[in-house]
Amino acid sequence: MTIRFDSAWSASLEIAREVADRGFEVVLVRDMLGRICLFLDGPDELPLDETTQRIRETAGLFTAPSPVIAASDLIDQDSIMRSPDLVRISGEAGNGGLSVLERSVIGGDWRRPGIDPPSRRVSLYGFKGGVGRSTAVFMLAQHLAEQGKTVLVVDLDLESPGVGSLAQREENLAEHGIVDHLIEAGVGNADGLDLVSRSQVITASRYGEVWLASTGGRPRDGYDYLAKLNRVYTDLAPDDDGNPRDFGSRLEAAIAACEAQVEATGGRSPDVVLLDSRAGLHDIAAVALTRLSSLNLLFAADTPQTWSGYRMLLSQWRSLDNRADLTRRLRMVSSMTPSRDPESYLAGFADHAQSCFAETLYEDADAGDLESLNFPVGDETAPHYPWPILFHTDLVGLDPAQRPEWYGEDYVKTAFGDFLSLATDWIFGTDNA
Repeated sequence: MTIRFDSAWSASLEIAREVADRGFEVVLVRDMLGRICLFLDGPDELPLDETTQRIRETAGLFTAPSPVIAASDLIDQDSIMRSPDLVRISGEAGNGGLSVLERSVIGGDWRRPGIDPPSRRVSLYGFKGGVGRSTAVFMLAQHLAEQGKTVLVVDLDLESPGVGSLAQREENLAEHGIVDHLIEAGVGNADGLDLVSRSQVITASRYGEVWLASTGGRPRDGYDYLAKLNRVYTDLAPDDDGNPRDFGSRLEAAIAACEAQVEATGGRSPDVVLLDSRAGLHDIAAVALTRLSSLNLLFAADTPQTWSGYRMLLSQWRSLDNRADLTRRLRMVSSMTPSRDPESYLAGFADHAQSCFAETLYEDADAGDLESLNFPVGDETAPHYPWPILFHTDLVGLDPAQRPEWYGEDYVKTAFGDFLSLATDWIFGTDNA
């Protein structure tokens, strides 16, 4: 019988549980090819031969060359037994129990959520593209500037830049972009980069202002965006002081550099930073949602494909220790709400979203248990409850060069009104003036 990737993992996980239940410390590791091995530790004689045979029988060709390894045989035990990427499944560390460790080429940041991400950084994300995310970034930036805020917009859609072309004319872009910082900082050469420019498109009647950090900056001689993009996702070795230089840390440093440049150039630090995230299960989205933002707006249309995708995403966080903190940073946005009978549409959206969250992130709770991470369908404060944006066909294929004042048209203000009000209250509080 052919043993496939999924069944090899699930069967090996059961074996690992049984060994851990006998009082051993077990780390189940899946390498970059999907091959499986167990690392064991404990005061008693380790069941090495017995477990090796069982793993080979259940994992088939997904068995690692050394299926079971004693932790005491490792030169660097901490790299496995105390890896920061361990996900605890059962028991307390050091007293026998089970952890899993995924060694993947990409996607590790989905399981490395930050404990205390910077406040007033907001990621706008859609599991699928084409849901109006970049337009909403523009509208939120313009609205907050009208409230007198200094707003930094960072275009993180490196493969398909979006908000940059909406928020700034090409000739007014800063010379460099996020990709430049990722490349130059990799060799210690990031000082002096010109990363942000004040938007000449989004202006405010009060003293608010919008700054933009684009993906690649202004086109220039010798400009080879693709050559840089192909190299930005690399995890680098820690620097001489031991500071991490994985992709997430490098992206965080790039955004911090943009924030510092806004303050140095404009004299005010950003009141809020809006991150226009890459869609899908992408490394940029992983970092933006888990480490960079205190509020994550999840854009969606009420379709089976949407909820299937979000179940896949949210289930990645189910076993994390700080799942509750991460969940409370989420808010759903119904970004394709039809203008005809929006109440019925939003009721269906809320029902489907609550089911998705209940199956992945919410806790089982009894009625009246107010402390648990669980919310009823109609709870307007719940992460699943939708913030609405009305769909309008005139926003499809929008060309700002042909309609430079599009964002001031009445139907646009109506479409985004509730969303902008809810987002502003969440970010700055209801007493914001």
